[in-house]
Amino acid sequence: MYAFVLMLYLGYGSERKLVVDDLYFSQLNVCNRVAEALVERYSTHGIATADRAVAYCLPIKITDDSLHVY
Repeated sequence: MYAFVLMLYLGYGSERKLVVDDLYFSQLNVCNRVAEALVERYSTHGIATADRAVAYCLPIKITDDSLHVY
């Protein structure tokens, strides 16, 4: 079975860290909507580099039937 895994990084440059890599989606459009919601930020003073977020969805082959796929 193929799915899409959401990858979410927080931070900037060498301080950037992967914080989510275990959310799996059967449909790319759903994965992209979740990714978009996770990186949306609201601030009147700008976003600190530690709070910057990048998210994207990668296609993967799932071989473990115990994983939950949304």
